[in-house]
Amino acid sequence: MKTQQLRVLSGFVLFALFAFPSNLVAFTDAFEAPPEQQASSILEGADTGPGYLVLSPVRGDGFLRVYDVQTELGVERISGDGLLKLRLHELKVLSALRQLETEQSFLDGLKEAAKRPVGFVESTVTDPVGTAKNTLTGVGRMFGRIGKGVEQAVTGEAGSPAELAKAITGQARAKRELAVKLGVDPYTTYRPLGEALDKAASVSTAGSLSVGALLALVPGGAISQVAGTAESLRTSLIDSTRSELEERTASVLRRNRIPEPSISRLLANAYFTPAERAVVAYQTEAFSNVEGIDLLVGRAAEAGSRDEAYFQLRRIVLTRFYDEKIAGLASIRMVAGFPIALRRDGIAAVVMPLDQVAWTQETATAFSSLNEGFGSLPFPPTSVDFVMTGDITDLAAERIASMGWGITSNMPMPDGPVF
Repeated sequence: MKTQQLRVLSGFVLFALFAFPSNLVAFTDAFEAPPEQQASSILEGADTGPGYLVLSPVRGDGFLRVYDVQTELGVERISGDGLLKLRLHELKVLSALRQLETEQSFLDGLKEAAKRPVGFVESTVTDPVGTAKNTLTGVGRMFGRIGKGVEQAVTGEAGSPAELAKAITGQARAKRELAVKLGVDPYTTYRPLGEALDKAASVSTAGSLSVGALLALVPGGAISQVAGTAESLRTSLIDSTRSELEERTASVLRRNRIPEPSISRLLANAYFTPAERAVVAYQTEAFSNVEGIDLLVGRAAEAGSRDEAYFQLRRIVLTRFYDEKIAGLASIRMVAGFPIALRRDGIAAVVMPLDQVAWTQETATAFSSLNEGFGSLPFPPTSVDFVMTGDITDLAAERIASMGWGITSNMPMPDGPVF
């Protein structure tokens, strides 16, 4: 999509930004409901495909879009463009893997795998199919806490005897290699894909077909590997057991001076997969020279829902991209209780993977709180660069621009394993 840029930096607006921050709330007396959209319009025809249908209309909460996706598991509620793109890619890979079952060599391999004691077993990864009726996302709740403190919500995650058996036989490594080379998470939360990867890995483990041979059977053009993933990270994901990967993740975070409590919370937070936690560590390594990067990791570790966790992951990836390609960052600072980047040239960078910003009461409160927070810093930024991955309504653009912020919408996510 074409990048839209709005710049309002007049002397009057900049004066209002820092001299009268509390008065800016007066601009928020008119609110709007987030627009309803047709899935076909948002997804440009990709609203339906093998094994899925994205239902219309698509609603939002002023920050993220909320999708209802019909799959073989029923109707799954997915919050956010990023998570939807992740699921649609997983469904594409699942469809391709299931086509393997029509190949005689694959069927012969399954027979051989069935003779082994371990065999292929049902995936232990559960799939959180959403049936909630409201459209308030975890990210919406997160922004509602700006200026009010932060709630922590962390759950545990454990393995199973089946996982141990797979590690011993080599099936777990085959599954990881197959997943990475197909551009999906080896620890996917989508149960049907996990089961399909297990089945294919069992064929490889039985010695019938190598992973390379399996990939050669995947229908041509059906799969394109995700580009942009560092080879060192790909290698770690394939060669490391789950526990080894977690140890590597912790080691990298420690090397980048992330506080131990944040590392412990991140590793224990089941809203991230082990692979996603490794991506967080890899990203922080890439811009560890930015002061306060631990604040981004600490906030990610506190994610209290799957959509908030993926938002924080995408935000870290997008912030690193901003630092490398747009403007160098000097530090991360807490503004109204939320970590915000400050550039070396004195400009604040509000980098957010938001789908569609509408001027609701919640967004008005969040952005006004951030704006007042900038005025309260010891050295307030000279201006604010608001960068988002999605759309913004006219009213929201008008209100945010009136605070003196420059706006860049429809910034694409960089290529890589994070959608």
